[in-house]
Amino acid sequence: MPVRATLKVLAGCLVGVLCAGGVARAQEAPLDPLTATEIETTFQVLDASGRVPQGAFFPIVSLNEPPKSDVLAWSPGHALRREAFAQVYDRPANRLYEAVVDLRAKRLLSFVERPGAQPAVFDDEYSAADVAVRADPRWRRAMARRGIDADDVFLDVWAAGDVGLPRGAEHTRLLRALSFYAGGLPNPYDRPIEGVMVTVDANRMRVIDVLDTGPRPVNRTATDVTARPGPGLAPLIVTQPDGPGFQIHGSDVSWQGWHFRVGFNPREGVVLYEVGHERDGRMRPIIYRLALDEIYVPYALPDPTWSWRSALDVGEYNLGQFLEELQPGVDVPTNAVFLDEATPSDHGSRGDPPAIPLHHGVALYERDTGMLLDRTDPATGERLVQPGRELVVTSSMVNGNYTYAVDYVFRLDGGLDVLAGATGTLLTRGVATKSIGDAFGTLVAPSIAAPSHQHFFNFRVDFDVDGVRNRLIQADTRTVPSVAGNGFDADESVVSREGFRDADPLADRRWVVESTTERGALGNPTAYELEPLVSTPPYSQASYPPLQHAAFAQHALWATRYADDQLSAVGDHPNQGAAGDGLPADVADRANIDGRDLVVWYTAGFTHEPTVEEYPVMTRETVGFSLRPDGFFDHNPML
Repeated sequence: MPVRATLKVLAGCLVGVLCAGGVARAQEAPLDPLTATEIETTFQVLDASGRVPQGAFFPIVSLNEPPKSDVLAWSPGHALRREAFAQVYDRPANRLYEAVVDLRAKRLLSFVERPGAQPAVFDDEYSAADVAVRADPRWRRAMARRGIDADDVFLDVWAAGDVGLPRGAEHTRLLRALSFYAGGLPNPYDRPIEGVMVTVDANRMRVIDVLDTGPRPVNRTATDVTARPGPGLAPLIVTQPDGPGFQIHGSDVSWQGWHFRVGFNPREGVVLYEVGHERDGRMRPIIYRLALDEIYVPYALPDPTWSWRSALDVGEYNLGQFLEELQPGVDVPTNAVFLDEATPSDHGSRGDPPAIPLHHGVALYERDTGMLLDRTDPATGERLVQPGRELVVTSSMVNGNYTYAVDYVFRLDGGLDVLAGATGTLLTRGVATKSIGDAFGTLVAPSIAAPSHQHFFNFRVDFDVDGVRNRLIQADTRTVPSVAGNGFDADESVVSREGFRDADPLADRRWVVESTTERGALGNPTAYELEPLVSTPPYSQASYPPLQHAAFAQHALWATRYADDQLSAVGDHPNQGAAGDGLPADVADRANIDGRDLVVWYTAGFTHEPTVEEYPVMTRETVGFSLRPDGFFDHNPML
């Protein structure tokens, strides 16, 4: 799961400067992401304050989003607060501080300690923990028992998780390290060194525990070095002679009636703001804020070196900072337009550079989808046909062996598809036989098995369908007794209080978010439907600590009343955090949400039973949900 420090590479041009094929960010609106200059200003203000401990690290610096009420009242040309949020971590003292900086006045607004809280794993820790593990004689003996030279080992550093933590280390920042055979071959994830788990005291950067459950065979030759994209694909060049069909100014995008802003932060990655649709000169809001806020990945293997592996890829690692540089003709078609972002160095002003550019981190492109609608007049034979086209906003984030892609797909018919994809390298284990895989997984290569696991993606959707006063409806299709026996209908019920609901594919369960203040031409409330795509329940026991920590995965949909400070399903500090933070605490008071500012949290997931064909590189698995207009328009917006 975790990413190597070397993946935070420098791009070939600076953020804020127009690069070949890229669109420069021009800070125009209050929700625009921080620029490189603003990140550097944040560090300068913190340095000048005298509050920062010597040698402190800065795990995250991002936009401190203004209150929603202020943003909704804002109009272009008017000033609005511009603030940065920064975490300041004193590693030897194990103390976390959180600061807010006024970027316009260049002054420190607040500097608050968060006792007991831990930031996400940050860049320096990967290399520092690597040095600590290699110096430990217990780990070196474990490698020697397997006949492996320590210099041939790749170490993968993880957050500590929730299971099997050393006694007496409750108030220590912890990391864990896994070992893989490198041996000069590409992609060490292909060659696991099974049975060794190292726990590191990250405050003192020393190993405090080495668990060795005994040697297993190590495949030292498996590699994807012979893997090649193919087979011999003919060139496919997408061109738009008149330029793209969408307009983009700074972060503001408009296309075929759609309007939205593309934001970014180092935790979540791409964030869409103020999604709406314009018709006849009237802009109608649909969503205020939309982002992937957490990923939970539990493994099924009940082994002490595996049972703790249950990464929270967003909150434990600040996944957004690891945007990949997208390549035209590979990640995206050749007609894509790119946006460049910036993320902070965790060394602050000591970093070189303090703000790291993420070149081509976000792409927007149009794609042909074939026929969108068609009808043939039965009397004249005349066709009414509309070709389909979609606008895609996409990004990819790499975290160790996995790459996660997020696509927001805007449709001509007023629909919006929200998709998450997983690809990369399977997390594998060494097994004692070359021909039979152990239980809880699949043999994918000689002496290598891939354990079964699950991926859960939680999206936070702050709906504003025709305004902030919305209602949530659950719709289940039920059989209705009838004389002919063919009757069925939708059974609708209002979800009036904060809480959760489960998926039910047998009832074709879907949810409708409707306005309580606006009605369509036929008198019905204007609304959007949330339609689940393929999903899965968690199969671990309810008592499994990581599942309790990632409670959002227990139920497909959660609903809360809007609050400015509730942006994560697992809370602000999930790394070594407590179960119950995030959504369980947010819904505990069961507040009334009927006709209020509504936030929906939807979890899409898949169960991965690996196959031989997915090794050494797995093809993309995609899940998500669709949003469809339900009385929002007077008719199909394409007609």
